[in-house]
Amino acid sequence: MQSILDKLRSIRASNLIFLAVAPVLIYLIFTSRNYAPALYSVLGIEENAGSLFLAFLILVSSGFTGLVASIALSSSTRPDLLPDVIKNYRKRALLFFCVQLVLLLILVFFNITDNYVVSVAINSADPRSAEWIIMSDKSFVLEESFQNKLLLDSRWYLKLFAIFSFLSIVFAFLRNEQHKLLPLKLLLFLLVLINFSGMFYILMIAHAGFAVGIMITLRAAFFAYIGASFLGLIWALLVNLKPSKRSSYVFSFCGVLLILLGIFYTTRPYEEIVLAGNLEGKIGIVAGTPQSITDIIRYGEFLAIETDKPFKIRSMATPEQALSSLEKGRVSAIVIDTEKVGNLPIIWSADYLSSFNKTMATIGYVLGSLSILLMAIGLLTNAHPLAVFSDFFVDTIRGIPMLVIILYVGLPLAGAIKSASAGYIDMQMMTRGIIAIAIGYSAYMAEIFRAGIEAIPKGQIEAARTLGLREWHVARFVIVPQAVAIVLPALGNEFIAMLKDTSLVSILSVRDLTQRMREFQAQSFLVFEPFNSAALVYLLLTLIAASGIKSLDKIVNKGRSG
Repeated sequence: MQSILDKLRSIRASNLIFLAVAPVLIYLIFTSRNYAPALYSVLGIEENAGSLFLAFLILVSSGFTGLVASIALSSSTRPDLLPDVIKNYRKRALLFFCVQLVLLLILVFFNITDNYVVSVAINSADPRSAEWIIMSDKSFVLEESFQNKLLLDSRWYLKLFAIFSFLSIVFAFLRNEQHKLLPLKLLLFLLVLINFSGMFYILMIAHAGFAVGIMITLRAAFFAYIGASFLGLIWALLVNLKPSKRSSYVFSFCGVLLILLGIFYTTRPYEEIVLAGNLEGKIGIVAGTPQSITDIIRYGEFLAIETDKPFKIRSMATPEQALSSLEKGRVSAIVIDTEKVGNLPIIWSADYLSSFNKTMATIGYVLGSLSILLMAIGLLTNAHPLAVFSDFFVDTIRGIPMLVIILYVGLPLAGAIKSASAGYIDMQMMTRGIIAIAIGYSAYMAEIFRAGIEAIPKGQIEAARTLGLREWHVARFVIVPQAVAIVLPALGNEFIAMLKDTSLVSILSVRDLTQRMREFQAQSFLVFEPFNSAALVYLLLTLIAASGIKSLDKIVNKGRSG
């Protein structure tokens, strides 16, 4: 009885309250006509959720056991270990490889993964653009030939993975008998890579229908947190860079070179465009026409007299479509290249720099001017140019609301990148939201890491430099491990805040918990059920995260104190 009380006392008070009211909440949810459908919709639970979750667990367990076995087998090759320790490592590797093989054989012979593979394929693409996803009975399904080929390929890969697992068992046994006939390092690297990649794909990338909504939220928070931590650590380390003449020379040279690059692209040959036809009706403008020329035509600035109201314009995908619309009378004038104007009467003409040349010139001028500006301010304040940039970035990002950052990165910035890359870089909305949150929170993470770095005794850093360690090694072995341990509670709080702020990516139509809540509310005209369900899910996630962070902090502090 005393041990139970001690365990209860070790639990957070908020968790105890939630556990006490959990049975009542569960009863209300599953006895209500509307709460259960709302919760299912918010979580993203689809049909056959039980079989999908079973396949998910077996696949993750298979990857995990293979990864543990691979790491154990790699550890057994260390020359500094005792023979008994090496033998235990090899036995552990053999055991986990056998478990992995059993799990894979279950998947192969019982075809448990068929529904899972189909669900992942349907949820991995946009039904509006994917030709192999069709609508059937008000639900999305795969095209039959594509589904058959996909299932055959997935079964073949599972069989290949099972054979690979069997060979791993043989290899572990051969290693136990001290045979060294195989390239050890390459095989061990492949074992770790294959098992880790498979488990990572199932956990963090594949979207199965047993809980799509909550998985999208968790994955967005995970990737955004990793990105924010990485960027924040970079900003914090850049502040500690010492100024030098070499850095000033490098930034000056790069700045001048980039400005010359901008001048080069600015002086490229201009393209000519004409407005042809008459101004009695609408004006057709071909896609790709610069916005400045479009505005001049819309507001009639090309005329010698002022107009009472703007001209009506229509967007045309291609010059051929514009000419066809002019012939059919849908528009009375078109904006088109000079070579394709033919015998049409020309009303107005203009020259413009091509989109590529203009983009490259803008990049050259902006980055070049920024490099020279950072160098000048660094000389003025006796700071490294990158340290100046880090301070500027952190102060700027902290002054912009997170919603504005998400909208800016997700819409205009991503669109500009797509346009500059001629459509090759077209990020998904999920990726845009993750990048935006990572950028926004990196400024706060930088301040946290900076506080941790400043808490490290300066003598340790100076001693490391005296021993001849490079700045990278000083940061890796001396600064980062201690700084992370010091600021771990603050980093945990940022993760909780980021987990909640992933709801903002719903503004980009990412179907996370919040977006699914809004969709269900719009379809059912219910208010309390979907909103309460989403609130409970977020509360549960944050309580679990807070408990995990507290436990991790105890472990880290115990290790440091010991």
